[in-house]
Amino acid sequence: MNILSIDNNALIAVNGALIGHYLILDEVLKGISAYTVYVLPILMLVLWFVAPKKREALFLAFFASFLAWLIITKSIVPEIWMRPRPDLALLGVKEVLFHRPSYSFPSDHATLLFGLSLGLFVFDWKRAGWWFLAFALVVSVARVAVGVHFPLDIIGGIASAAIGVWVVYLLKKQVLVYIYKPIIFVLKKVKLA
Repeated sequence: MNILSIDNNALIAVNGALIGHYLILDEVLKGISAYTVYVLPILMLVLWFVAPKKREALFLAFFASFLAWLIITKSIVPEIWMRPRPDLALLGVKEVLFHRPSYSFPSDHATLLFGLSLGLFVFDWKRAGWWFLAFALVVSVARVAVGVHFPLDIIGGIASAAIGVWVVYLLKKQVLVYIYKPIIFVLKKVKLA
């Protein structure tokens, strides 16, 4: 059995365990997988103002996550392997959320969410990192359950996130001097920092 067969079977198992048993659970998982990522900008803004001493960690985690998403997930990987989203009819699983056919690997959501959580751990805001990690896990499981991603897509997103965090960790001093500090300077001028 190859890795893609295992991936298909894992998606079928997660979908079968969570979808089609209770309408309310289907709707909750559908809502989590489709809309919770839009909570992130609001949450980031709230944290920016509520925890001013942690702004540097928040910025570095966000920058690493964004970098991983933009360069690895959106640019490099699709040029190497363009894996389509799961064909739920072919797999014989219940569809509760229509998702336009596009690439599936690695997961955008997983890259962003795990990038934030890993970044917060690495850049010394572990308490927030645990919350973001829980959020990332819930969203990722929901996205596999509703069939918009294979489990391997999530793992690919985690790998992309880890690479992004590692790169920003290595370039932390430069990122702070040339990107973070000028942004803070401007925000202080307009009374937002």
